[in-house]
Amino acid sequence: MNNAQLGYLLAFMAMFVSSLSNFPFTDAARKWGSVALNHYRLVVAFIVLTILCMAIDRISIVELFTGPTLNQYIFIGLSGILGLAVGDYFGFHAMSILGVRISSIFNTIAPVATLLFGLLMLNEGMSLIGVIGMAISIGGMIWFLTSGTREDRPPESKHGSINKGILFGILAGLCQGFHIVVAKKGFLDTTYHITPLHATWIRILIAMLGYYAFTIARGRLHKDVIVIVREGKEIITKVTLATIWGLVLSIVLAMWSITLCKVAAAQTILSLIPIVLVPLTYLVYKEKMAVKSMIAAVVSVVGVMVLIWREDIAHYLQSYLH
Repeated sequence: MNNAQLGYLLAFMAMFVSSLSNFPFTDAARKWGSVALNHYRLVVAFIVLTILCMAIDRISIVELFTGPTLNQYIFIGLSGILGLAVGDYFGFHAMSILGVRISSIFNTIAPVATLLFGLLMLNEGMSLIGVIGMAISIGGMIWFLTSGTREDRPPESKHGSINKGILFGILAGLCQGFHIVVAKKGFLDTTYHITPLHATWIRILIAMLGYYAFTIARGRLHKDVIVIVREGKEIITKVTLATIWGLVLSIVLAMWSITLCKVAAAQTILSLIPIVLVPLTYLVYKEKMAVKSMIAAVVSVVGVMVLIWREDIAHYLQSYLH
């Protein structure tokens, strides 16, 4: 297995781990609300990552803060703000207005944004066959996400303007596409060797500081976070375990994957979360899955396979045509 193939495997693992964590996080969001949930899980993730960095990377608490270069803090930290603070803010609001299925459609913007930003910032191109694979996968995801009933796609929403929901969905997709490119930009600074674990720590640290500063500046920390967590402390164990599994582990795997393969390929795989979520929802909540949704899911996965094996396909076509 070469580095790129390992990167693809890690991206698949990150996507699957993140998918599983959606169920406890959904239950927690219904109990606490997304604001309290995000504040709590960022703190838990920061504490866990600090311990893991010291134990696994064998670096001191001082080196944790002083080791990375300014460029690494800027780019990896910006990645954390874009992905975990700004991106999640737009994503959760789009979800509340448009619903899960429609808002998930905008996740398909992420691989395209990653491809474009990766070309501009990292000079990472993609072959024609790779682009075709991305297009097939994205097309399959759009078909999959729009294959619900009319009731899944209400023309109006009591939670806010449909146009606002669409705008926030687009912005969320762009943030998800941009943050992974910015993160890899930080890895390219080799002045200080930073591990995926340490990079994840920086992402969480900066996102946590930015998120808390914003909430404190609004004077909402006690009412929107502390009181809610105290009143709903019976689910703290569930949220803590889901954070370790679904936030810490999934981000570490995603950060590791982008050091080994092209960011556009990794982001396309990471965007398959809705494809995994619906079958899992059937198993957990017994929600039915339409046949055309199953076909669309297969199409999306086939597109990813074309993307992953683009070089082998190109070699085969060249041999066949000649």
